[in-house]
Amino acid sequence: MNRAYTSEGRYLRRTASEIKRYRVMMKVLPIAATCLGLVLVVTYISAILYNRFGSFTVSINRFDNLDYSLALSETPDFAKPITRLNSKASEDVTNITVTDLPADLDSIYGPHNGPNYLAYTFHVKNTGKYAVTYEYHLYIVNVTNNVDEAVRVRLYVNGDYVDYAKTRSDGGGPEPGTTEFLTESTIARKQIAGLEPGGMTRFTIVIWLEGSDPECVDAIIGGQLKVDMTISIIDTE
Repeated sequence: MNRAYTSEGRYLRRTASEIKRYRVMMKVLPIAATCLGLVLVVTYISAILYNRFGSFTVSINRFDNLDYSLALSETPDFAKPITRLNSKASEDVTNITVTDLPADLDSIYGPHNGPNYLAYTFHVKNTGKYAVTYEYHLYIVNVTNNVDEAVRVRLYVNGDYVDYAKTRSDGGGPEPGTTEFLTESTIARKQIAGLEPGGMTRFTIVIWLEGSDPECVDAIIGGQLKVDMTISIIDTE
């Protein structure tokens, strides 16, 4: 039996087992606190050492006349045609170069992210009665740490691709081997003319951080980027 006195001179009785539990707890608590601290530090370091590409979303804006319509599908059979698709995010990415990209990026349906890039293939089909001309708008939804300064966006349209990048920071035109973004937030905005009923367009989008870009510096570490696309019918035949 052990006694512990209160401020009023009274004492509390503690059994041997209570004292033992107290001593064990006092030994365990510092260890647990240390482990928790290490977990938080590791999580924080992981967050600042890598960048993240948010999920890519493509959607079709509604057209008033149902005789003119478009649909989306990851596969060309259009077993489940819809008007909105969403790819998987690509997390914990670091910089690579264009030569690191595989050659079959436009040959795999749906999401097929690599270790350090986002890749997504989908199809647009004319499901209406008449031919249409539509516009696709590829744009940046959100960006942090100016990570877009070193990002590359490759867009395949029916097998042909263009690599897009922001204008050089010195204002001296496009980065080597790229086409400039249209604006700070718009990557590309183009039209597909005269798509006949049943006709399809295949798109593949690829996003990565270009290690050879002069803007690929420590300041962008931990940055995030999200890119989306909208598709709209703009003319009918």
